[in-house]
Amino acid sequence: MKFGYHNPVRIRFGVDLLQACRELESNRILLVTSRGFSARGLTAKVQEVLGKRVVGVVDSITPNPELSELVALKNTLIRDIGEFESVLAIGGGSVLDSAKFLSVRGDVVVRDNGLVIIEGDSSIVSKPIFAFPTTAGTGSELTKWATIWDSKAWVKYSLQSDSLYPHTALYDVNLTRTLSRENTIATGLDALSHACESIWNKNANPISTHYALDSIKLIVRILPDLAENLQSFELRESMLYASMYAALAFSNTQTALAHAISYPITMRFGVPHGLACSFSIPLLLDCLPKCEAREILSPLSGAIQELFATLKVSTNPRDYGLDSVMIEEIFASLNARAKNGVFELEEVKRIFLLVK
Repeated sequence: MKFGYHNPVRIRFGVDLLQACRELESNRILLVTSRGFSARGLTAKVQEVLGKRVVGVVDSITPNPELSELVALKNTLIRDIGEFESVLAIGGGSVLDSAKFLSVRGDVVVRDNGLVIIEGDSSIVSKPIFAFPTTAGTGSELTKWATIWDSKAWVKYSLQSDSLYPHTALYDVNLTRTLSRENTIATGLDALSHACESIWNKNANPISTHYALDSIKLIVRILPDLAENLQSFELRESMLYASMYAALAFSNTQTALAHAISYPITMRFGVPHGLACSFSIPLLLDCLPKCEAREILSPLSGAIQELFATLKVSTNPRDYGLDSVMIEEIFASLNARAKNGVFELEEVKRIFLLVK
């Protein structure tokens, strides 16, 4: 067997946010975070620690960041603060993805292939990103992709480049302890989707599959308990491990069919990403053709089914707005991620249509 595996992100696990900020070897830092982070007083504490090294603060990032808003924000930053040397990103997937967009030197444009790409003189270049995830699920701190949305055009874009891997992923368990039960479940199921999709993936390799299996086993064991014990440091730490393992898996494979199905559901019906990309996992497990991925996942199928039942998360497509017309429309316009999977798409569509 021939395969390759690559992930250049430095990992620092179990750090304290403020102490890690003191140790950053960077000047002229752009701090990118969320309103919630600022409302809890943490932005001010980070600014106090870093002092004049922070040249700008962006805390207006919203879920599912919009292309037009990010372009306008980037132009404003260029006008108001000029050059910055690095980006300190503290937040969930939307914050980390936005930080990647803002880190790019040069223009971000839309090409005919539907991807958000970067125009430059020679190659894509971005500023170093120091990423503190505040959720255990998206994995953006360990990947080279960013999801950008255009809700008016009903389009989801993917910004991607090897230069968009963060410089360092820093994990402070305490940053995840303020997550609500709803967000804890949604982001945990997002990680589950990353792990499963990296296994039923044409780009899978033994290393990615190893990480994915470790992630799945942790999630099915930990997430139900965590949903009932949100302040548990030990359970939060284990979920961060699970999210990190899933990210190390799909950073080399990309996502696949479950994510491809999810994007129009999130855009049209406002279903949180973690639920939109995960509710189909049990159904897709049943749709797997005879292949290595089916053999690998079969022993875990029952535990995954039980997980959704325990968390009371519906796995019925109809509960997420997918009537027959919508199912036909989604499968007629699946993006490139769907092709990463090992599924026979017509058979999957047939099964989705049969669910009542």
